[in-house]
Amino acid sequence: MDRLESVLKEERVFYPSEEFRKQAHIKSEEEYQRLYEESVRDPEGFWGRVASELHWFEPWRKVLEGDLPHPKWFVGGRPTSPTTPWTGT
Repeated sequence: MDRLESVLKEERVFYPSEEFRKQAHIKSEEEYQRLYEESVRDPEGFWGRVASELHWFEPWRKVLEGDLPHPKWFVGGRPTSPTTPWTGT
């Protein structure tokens, strides 16, 4: 045997309580899938909309600039938190 294989497999699913679900930002698996598909189909539109829900000292000029492995997100923007790691200021 020349490689390590895991024999542990977790297949249980733990669903949140109704009380927890009512307070959640994303309330169902269907809503999650819709948002995920939107983020894949139109990443700039999706993340621009999500980021606009946050407070910015200065708005960004461009949502995304460049490509992987070194993209710059929210170019020119200044978020309220200086530790926001995904800005391309």
